[in-house]
This record gives sequence, C-alpha cells and structure tokens, in this order.
Amino acid sequence: MQIKNLVGEMNPYNKNKVNGSDARAEGTNNAARASKEAASGSDRIQLSSEAKLRGAAYKEALNSPDTRQKKIDDLKERVRNGTYKPDIKKAAENLIRDDLDLIK
Repeated sequence: MQIKNLVGEMNPYNKNKVNGSDARAEGTNNAARASKEAASGSDRIQLSSEAKLRGAAYKEALNSPDTRQKKIDDLKERVRNGTYKPDIKKAAENLIRDDLDLIK
C-alpha cells in the first residue's frame, strides 16, 4: 500500500528558505523581535496555519470512532483459531495493482 502526500509538504520548513539579501533582512528582523521579547520577559509560540490544520485533523482523528475495529478484531480471532483463509488471487491482484500505481 502506498500513501501519497495527502496533506501537502511534510516538512513545513522547506517553504521558509531564505536567500541572499533576504537573509540579512530576516536576521535583522529576528534580532529586533528577539530583543523586544527578551525585554518583555516572556516567550511566545506562533503556529503556522498548516500546523494548526494538521493539529485539528489529528485531534479529529483521535476523537472519531474506529469503524474498522470490529473487522480487525474479527480477523485477529479468525487467525488465532486457524479459520482465516485469505484469497491468494485477490491479494496478488492488489499487489500488481499497487505496483502499476507506482509506475503512473
């Protein structure tokens, strides 16, 4: 099974690369901001909109009921009892289909 990139870039810091003269301006802004925060005596955390979206999606996934749990429990029980007989032809078809999806 292949999980394709469903939620966008997995490394949010890739988008924030700074080059050349922008790096100097960014460094000056960061230094001014850091000294201002140090004077106030407090730390501050700021999340990107992407991080907030990922956090909300993760929280929703944790709170949602697991609709497949009954099926998983049934399969585990059948494997323990020795009554599970997988369809080898169907498994082979799925493997070939997944391999073909990689080529596309």
